[in-house]
Amino acid sequence: MPGKPGSSAAAVLADAVQRARAEGTSQISEEHLFAALLANPDSQQLLGQLAGPDETEAVWAEVHQGRRRGGVSVAQQQALAGLGIDLDEVVARVEAQLGNGALTDGPRAAGRRRWRTSMSPDAVAAVNAAQRQKAARGDRSLTAQHLVLGLLAGPGLVGDTLRSRGITVASALQVMDGGGPPVAR
Repeated sequence: MPGKPGSSAAAVLADAVQRARAEGTSQISEEHLFAALLANPDSQQLLGQLAGPDETEAVWAEVHQGRRRGGVSVAQQQALAGLGIDLDEVVARVEAQLGNGALTDGPRAAGRRRWRTSMSPDAVAAVNAAQRQKAARGDRSLTAQHLVLGLLAGPGLVGDTLRSRGITVASALQVMDGGGPPVAR
C-alpha cells in the first residue's frame, strides 16, 4: 500500500484484523473492513444514512444473503433474472446437494500459517480504491473516510448494498467537503 495510513485508517485496519481473527480466519474481508468502519468515529458521518441498528442490520442481512449466493449482488441477481436465470433456485439446488452455505466463503480451516494475515481480493480492491481517492483529493495520509470511499467505489457486496441505500461516493464526498446532509447517527 503506497503511503502511510493515518491513525484513523490504521485503527480501522487493525480492528479489521482483530475481527477476522475473532472469526477464526486470517483473511480480512470487505465485511471486516465495513464492521471496523462502522465502529470508527471518523467514518461514521459518511455512513450516517445507516441511522440506527435496524438499518445497519438490514445492510448486514443483504451482504450475508449475497455471500450465500456466492458473492452475487442484488444488481447482478437482477441481471441474471433478466436472462431467465433464477439465482435463488440455483442456490437452493447447490445447497441441496452440497449443504447450507456451500457457496459462502466461510472461515478457513486452521493451517500452518494461520498467523499470517492476508486480505481478500475485495478488501484489497477497497484499499486500493481508497488510495486512489486519497490521491485524487490531494490528501497526505489515508484515513478512515478514504476507506469508506474505497468500499463505495468498488464492485463488492458491501459497496453495492450501501449504494442501493443512497450512500454513494458522491454523497460521501459531499459530506467530507462540508456540504452534505446532517449526520443521522
